[in-house]
Amino acid sequence: MKLIISLLFFLLISCEQISKEEVINTIEDTKETIVKKTIKSPDTSNKVKIKVEEDKDNKNKIFYLIGEPYYIEGVKYVPEENYFYQEIGLATFYDKELHNKRTANNDLNKVTELLGRHKTLPLPSIVKITNLENGLSLTIKIIDRHDDNTSIIQVSRKVAQLLRFYKNKITKTKVEILSDPSRQWKNVTMSINDKDFNNTVESAPTEIVSISNIDEDLNTSEGQTEDIKIEQPIELGFEEVDQLDLYLHVNNFKNYQDIKNIVNEINFSDKYTSENIGNFYKLIIGPIDNKTADKLLSTFISKGYKESKLILN
Repeated sequence: MKLIISLLFFLLISCEQISKEEVINTIEDTKETIVKKTIKSPDTSNKVKIKVEEDKDNKNKIFYLIGEPYYIEGVKYVPEENYFYQEIGLATFYDKELHNKRTANNDLNKVTELLGRHKTLPLPSIVKITNLENGLSLTIKIIDRHDDNTSIIQVSRKVAQLLRFYKNKITKTKVEILSDPSRQWKNVTMSINDKDFNNTVESAPTEIVSISNIDEDLNTSEGQTEDIKIEQPIELGFEEVDQLDLYLHVNNFKNYQDIKNIVNEINFSDKYTSENIGNFYKLIIGPIDNKTADKLLSTFISKGYKESKLILN
């Protein structure tokens, strides 16, 4: 208002003759400018807070993941939904170095739970893993990828202990997907990421129910209830397994002389044979023990033989 009065005074004392209409227009324009400058911008702090909370919530949500093809030391892997998956090979385990670390689909690795890491199966999915050296089997949840060419699966320390290969660190295993539980986990994981997942409906009215005299034996002498942790039972299976020998197949040698050269270079003492398959030769090493197989496969892959593979028969 002071600005308007000052402006009016200035116009009145001006040397030039100004019409009444011009004075009124100038005053109105000045009032409009003052109003625009004095109006506060809308408060967006609540919207910003909500957006931050939503981003934080989404960041911590587990999601369903198949993923793009990727390479480990030049070996290509193609993740896919394969509900007929079954494979035999080596299994290893992870320990505290991955405990509580985020997985590829935002889950958490836990060394104390029945979990596994796989190179191509959907995350999450459910598999049955059988130790082919003692017949023990478990159902576990696949929650992450792993980066080891030599093993077909990497399991938590807990699984390795239950399947009794923790001390040996590596074992022959069979892994087979359980299709129905895997599909259910897919549906659950995708549902929790739906934008309407947290919306609820009002519950139907119910009568008041009073419950008393339950678990009185859990009360301490001071009248407090003890905090008792109840763990879910673990179903450890057992099945008869055949004794299988482990072999390493190395493909794509141009001729037999190339096989002799690589054998002399690596200088391993295990038995080996060669096989002519069309336009290339195959090197077959074995039978070999688990740790030797693990070492030799890594060696051949590092030397460029990307199609090397461990075979159990």
